[in-house]
Amino acid sequence: MGRRADIIAGLGGATPALRRYARALCAGAGQAIADDLLQSALQSVGARIRARDLRPADLAEARIETYATLVALAEKKLANPPGPASRHPTIVHGLASLGFDERAVLLLVSLEGFGYDAAARIVGATRETALARLMRARGALGAEGLRPVAPLEGGRRAAAHLRVVK
Repeated sequence: MGRRADIIAGLGGATPALRRYARALCAGAGQAIADDLLQSALQSVGARIRARDLRPADLAEARIETYATLVALAEKKLANPPGPASRHPTIVHGLASLGFDERAVLLLVSLEGFGYDAAARIVGATRETALARLMRARGALGAEGLRPVAPLEGGRRAAAHLRVVK
C-alpha cells in the first residue's frame, strides 16, 4: 500500500473518536444525524486524498482535516437543531444550550484532547478566538452547575475525557 492508502486506512481507525465527537457536537439532535455527518466527512476527506486535492503529511494531519470537515458540515446541518429530549442527561442539555462555536471548541479540547492551536485550526479561527470561545463555554457550563466535583469535596475525580488541557 502507498502512503495515501495508509493514511486513509488510519482514518478508519480514528472512526470511534470521530463518532464520539460528532455525537457530542450534535448534542441531542440525534445519533443518526451525527453518524451521517461523520460518514460524509470521512468520504469527503478520503475522496480529496485520493484525488490529491489534499496531501496530508501524516495521519495526524489527515485526522485534523477530518475533524475540520466534520465541524464545517455540522455547522451547516445544525443551523436550527432540535433540542434534546427531557430524558437526556443534564450535560447534553448544557451542551445544547451552548452556541455551536463554543461547543465545538470545548469538545475538541475537553473531550478529544486537542491542544489550543489544533482546536483553533479545526474550527477555522485564531488561537485567541478559540480560547475566548472555550472560556465562554466553560463559564456557561459552570454557571449551570455542570463543573466536575473536586475530589476533596468527596466527589469522584473527573473522568480522563473531561480533563483541562493547557
